Amino acid sequence: MMKKLLLALMVSGSCCRAAAALNPDAPCFDGAACAPALTAPQAPVPAPVRAQARPVVISIVGVNFTEVGFGKLELSYFIELISHLKPGHKPDEALFREKFSEVARDAARDEEYKALPDDYLDARLAQVLPREKYEIIPIRWSRDPEESAAAIPVVEDGIRRIFAKARAENRPVYLVAHSWGTVLAHTALHRLAVSDPEVRIDRLVTLGSPLVPSSWWMDIFMNAEVSHGQLEGYVTKPRNVAYWANYLARTDYFSGDIPAADRNVVEDGLVPGLDARVKAAAAANHDLRPEALRDLILLKSLKTWHFAYIFDFRIFLKTLKEYHEKKIFQPAITAELAY
Repeated sequence: MMKKLLLALMVSGSCCRAAAALNPDAPCFDGAACAPALTAPQAPVPAPVRAQARPVVISIVGVNFTEVGFGKLELSYFIELISHLKPGHKPDEALFREKFSEVARDAARDEEYKALPDDYLDARLAQVLPREKYEIIPIRWSRDPEESAAAIPVVEDGIRRIFAKARAENRPVYLVAHSWGTVLAHTALHRLAVSDPEVRIDRLVTLGSPLVPSSWWMDIFMNAEVSHGQLEGYVTKPRNVAYWANYLARTDYFSGDIPAADRNVVEDGLVPGLDARVKAAAAANHDLRPEALRDLILLKSLKTWHFAYIFDFRIFLKTLKEYHEKKIFQPAITAELAY
C-alpha cells in the first residue's frame, strides 16, 4: 500500500486515461476512486470568468530544502514510477545517484534559501494582492517530502473546508502552489473530484511544478525506456478546476511543460542569449574563464530559477559586467488572478 501511495504522489493521483474512461469507479494508484478522464474532443477553454466577489486565494508551499537531501525526495518516487511503467525492468540506480549528486552540489550553494519560512508564498501573495480585494488562506503541511502521504488528507480537508465557506458567501476560490506543493494540490484535487464533486477551483496557478519532469531528468527515464509521453499521460487536469496556468523555466531542475494545463508560460527565455554571450566572452578572453564559469552556474542554478517564480530573477554577470532582472511573480499573479 505504501508503494502505491508513493507512486500516487509522484504521478499526482491521476488515473490511467483508458481505464478511467471505461470505469468511473476504477481505483487510482493510491486506492481511491478516480474521476474518469474525458475521451471526447474538448472545446477550447474559455478565458477565466472575472469574479464579482472578493476571491479566496489558497496557497500551498513546496518542501523545506533542509529536509530534501536530494534523493530522499526524488529517487524512491522515480524508481517506483519506472517499475510501474516497465514491469520487470530494474532501474539503473547508479544513474539516478549520479544525476542527483549534480543537483546536490548545486543546492549546496543555495544557503540563502535553506531557511525559507512556511509563509514565503502567502507573504508574497499579500504583497501583490490588495487585502481589501482578496483573502489569502494558506494550507500548511510539514514540508518534509517523506511526509507527503500524511499531507494529502490535510490538503484535501483544507481545500474542502475553504471552498465550503467561500461557496456559502458566493465567492470564487483560487489556488496558487509552488514546487512540491503543486504535486500535493494536484493529488488532492483529483481525490476531491471523486469524494466531493461539488468542490470547485476557479483558477489554479502552479509555479515551478515537477508534475511533468523537465528535460534533464529525461536521461534517466530514457535509460529505462520510458517515454515523455508516458509520463505526461499520468498528469491530467482535475475535473474540478476551471482554468489552470503553469509557470516554468527550462533551466529549472524541477519544472516542465504540463500539457494538461490550459496555459504554460516559460519565464527563462532570456537565458540562452545570456549563456551564449558569456561563453563568447570567455572564448575571446581566457582570463575571464573563472568568472564565466561562475556566471554560467548561476544562470542555471537551483537558487536562480526554482525560486525565481516567487522572488523574481536577478543576476549580475561578472563576465559581461551587466545586471539583469526579470519580474515574474507580480506580473504572473496579476495576470492570472486579476478581476
